[in-house]
Amino acid sequence: MPLWLGIHVLLMIVIIPSLICFILNFIIFKYVRSSTKRVQPSLVVTQNNQRQYINRRDLHLLRHMILIFCVFIVGWSPVYVYSLIPNKSNYLIFLIFQILAQSSVLIGIINLFFYNHKLRRYFFQKIFRC
Repeated sequence: MPLWLGIHVLLMIVIIPSLICFILNFIIFKYVRSSTKRVQPSLVVTQNNQRQYINRRDLHLLRHMILIFCVFIVGWSPVYVYSLIPNKSNYLIFLIFQILAQSSVLIGIINLFFYNHKLRRYFFQKIFRC
């Protein structure tokens, strides 16, 4: 594969989706944060300085977004960066990178199942016929 094509593939599969994911996560967090401020204002004024505290729900959401973003980057970047290297002497490293990418997808699916209560309830109703 030519170098320009490898760089194009890396941009289209890792870099651009990562930027889109980052921007959307930022918008979601900003919306949730403003929603939290409307429902429960927690602004403390000390000596003409305003300090805002992030409540546990917002902090949990932020940590979760960062974790999933890192799982995506760590899972998919090594495969495509390795494909850009012209002298690929060790095939075992490439296989490990492929397993890392597949485990990244698996972690994303498991995450969707555990954090989406409606989806989890739907599957339990379909499986157990409750």
